[in-house]
Amino acid sequence: MRLDKFLSAARIFKSRSLANEAITSSMVFIGNLPAKPSQEVRSGLIVEIDTPRAYRKIEILSLPPKNMSKKDASLLYRLIEERIKD
Repeated sequence: MRLDKFLSAARIFKSRSLANEAITSSMVFIGNLPAKPSQEVRSGLIVEIDTPRAYRKIEILSLPPKNMSKKDASLLYRLIEERIKD
């Protein structure tokens, strides 16, 4: 699954276009390298999201099925670290 689709399905970003914009603006990293929207993700991958408002480090636990409720979206990843910026 593409990184931008995953971030949208996991509700980390409200839409795929916002996820894509954050990724292309070098706010999303995989392995300390800037990610690409089309990059394939899998379980166990560590993703860092560094936006102007917050920093999050997550581990992907599973990929979403085709249809998933908002309530279950948080089950797709584990939050490792989170810092809210002033």
